[in-house]
Amino acid sequence: MSSAFDYMSFDHVMICVPNYQETIQWYKDKLDATIEREWTVDELPDLKLAYLNIHGFRLEVVGSTQAKTGMPNASDFGASLRITGIGHFCFRVDDVDAALAEMNNRGVPTFVDAADYPNVGRRVGFVKDNNGNIIEFAGTLKGK
Repeated sequence: MSSAFDYMSFDHVMICVPNYQETIQWYKDKLDATIEREWTVDELPDLKLAYLNIHGFRLEVVGSTQAKTGMPNASDFGASLRITGIGHFCFRVDDVDAALAEMNNRGVPTFVDAADYPNVGRRVGFVKDNNGNIIEFAGTLKGK
């Protein structure tokens, strides 16, 4: 039986930010993002939008000149798991510890240290972007 979803694939994640240019620059500097496309929408003149390509992952950044309340900025990982909405996005890497070290070298502190989670079969660690959005790096267990 055929379904409309037979050939569905993931396209992108969108984040709304109060500082469009700073966020674009952060992703370029910290994760080597490139701009695929930038645009505006005539009916929404306060918005700027961009698709960033981060090693094959597409992130849509939307910035507005109007004030927004924004998402709560989680103080720890447990709190982040209790906030409604997209909690984080994840990049698969060969070496989680090396990815976190590279982020640290680029001025981004570790939010959650790398650790093995045998029950999930992955090693993970986390950082935050310039707006508090949580980014996960996941890879193979260190003992494997």
